[in-house]
Amino acid sequence: MVAIRDGIRTWWASPAARATVFALLGGLVFHGLLLFGQLNSRDDAFVEHDFRLWAATAALSSVLWIAALGRGIRTVRALPASWRRGRSWWKASIAAYAVLVLTAGMMLDRIAQGTSFQVPIRHFPAVVNVFIVFGAVAAAPWALSIWLAQEKTGRAAREMLPDDEADPSAVAGAVSGVLTVWRVIERSALALSLTVSTSVLTTGALRLALIGSGAVEPDGFPPYFVLGYGALIAALLVAVLLPLVLAWRAWAVSLVERTLPPPDSGLLDEELIASRARMEEQLHLDARFVRNPIALLSVLSPFATAVITTLIPSGG
Repeated sequence: MVAIRDGIRTWWASPAARATVFALLGGLVFHGLLLFGQLNSRDDAFVEHDFRLWAATAALSSVLWIAALGRGIRTVRALPASWRRGRSWWKASIAAYAVLVLTAGMMLDRIAQGTSFQVPIRHFPAVVNVFIVFGAVAAAPWALSIWLAQEKTGRAAREMLPDDEADPSAVAGAVSGVLTVWRVIERSALALSLTVSTSVLTTGALRLALIGSGAVEPDGFPPYFVLGYGALIAALLVAVLLPLVLAWRAWAVSLVERTLPPPDSGLLDEELIASRARMEEQLHLDARFVRNPIALLSVLSPFATAVITTLIPSGG
């Protein structure tokens, strides 16, 4: 009996178990959306055919958001103990994040002005609102980890010792901190881009379903709505990430200058140049954010997704 229980626990912690759970969750969301559409349909042909495209996309997005949320919570919990903040910080940061989401929602409403599409399903706006809240919750741990990293970077830059007081242990601790912040930048950028890109993809899928079924004319759901949504989300990603990237880079450059300072003459010999180059490579300073394929994919993916979905033909 104990062996069976241990076997179940081992399987439950395996990637196969997680894949099975996510597949089941995706199936539940998909069939739940179909049932909702059938119970509240104003156009049975749309619900039984083209609506399935949107339901499948929304189900996929839901699974990815659940995965992003779980991973984000684990990432925040795994941050160094020195990064931990009090309850007041978390309340203020969550409130600030809520304001950011509401502001984005109001900007999206302005983009939507001039559109005249209506989904032929009663109470569908309520479903959309649920998905918006769900996506925002999934992205929250990653946005908060970025703000935590930014605070850590600011404190570390202020607490840096003068050049003559730098010792190996202090340098090692600073290097570890810089690398930890870099990992936050990479992981958060990828997770946020995945979350918001699937949101844009879901919006594009809704447009394709409505126009493809003839429920809405192309002019009633113009491409600029999806494109504007993607551009807005990409701009928000830059606004959230850029301050941390700039602060991290300034900290890393200062660390290199303090650890391997130039001589009084200002002329660097080959050995010093090689040492600084190795340290810059270790700190990822040689991988400029704007030239990093991962960074570019993270920032541009929402807009790229919007472009792709608007270019797909949707014949009636």
